[in-house]
Amino acid sequence: MFSTPEIVVLLLVAILGHIMALLWYAAYKYDWRLCQRRIYDLPITHDQIRRELKNSLHVPMHAVLLAVLLALGFFQNTSIASFFYSVIGTTIWAEIWHYASHRAFHLRALHWIHVEHHKSRVNSPFTAISFSFTEKLTFDGGLLVVLACVDAFCPLNFFGIATWFVGYLLVNSFGHANFELGAARHTHSLGKVLTSTTYHSLHHSRYSGNYGLSTRILDRMFKTEWNDYEKLYDRINLDRKPLDSLRERVTAS
Repeated sequence: MFSTPEIVVLLLVAILGHIMALLWYAAYKYDWRLCQRRIYDLPITHDQIRRELKNSLHVPMHAVLLAVLLALGFFQNTSIASFFYSVIGTTIWAEIWHYASHRAFHLRALHWIHVEHHKSRVNSPFTAISFSFTEKLTFDGGLLVVLACVDAFCPLNFFGIATWFVGYLLVNSFGHANFELGAARHTHSLGKVLTSTTYHSLHHSRYSGNYGLSTRILDRMFKTEWNDYEKLYDRINLDRKPLDSLRERVTAS
């Protein structure tokens, strides 16, 4: 049913989130140098870790859904051009879908879908793989069903879509680390467009705002970005001063 390369890629997409979580766990435990720019100097409880690990059991759902669609005959284009436009198209759609669904999940009527993820106010190495079943199904299903519809008139490439998933799992993992991995002057260059670990950490600690996945574009467009983000980024990265309260703010100039 599947070729050997397809099986290898599906397995990678299925387990990469957990591999990255274990990497960050090792970084915390052995105090790797990359952990020095801590964002929140607050404790993470064993109960939080246990809850997040339990929630992570259904995280490989995206690989299952992708495999089902592949088995049904979708995403069969193998041209080099289709690989690149599949990566680009998936990236654009995922950014839009993530922002739209994320904001919707914060509406009172739908917040029950997202509340499990937000029980983690300070991110642990396992927060990136802690979602309710319904949230994971909604995000992955919405992403892939639309791509399957596009595939009907513009054939897409499985490996291009899978490449996006690999990138997403890496970005999502970085975004939920409790230490900053970006360059010290990130917000003065590429960070004017791209998000960072600090960016998403503010969303968790403050429970709203900064909804974007990998870019700040839609948050800026719809005025949902925290206006002290860049100041906080500089404080954490240049001054090496972590935050010691979930409600802590700095005055934005």
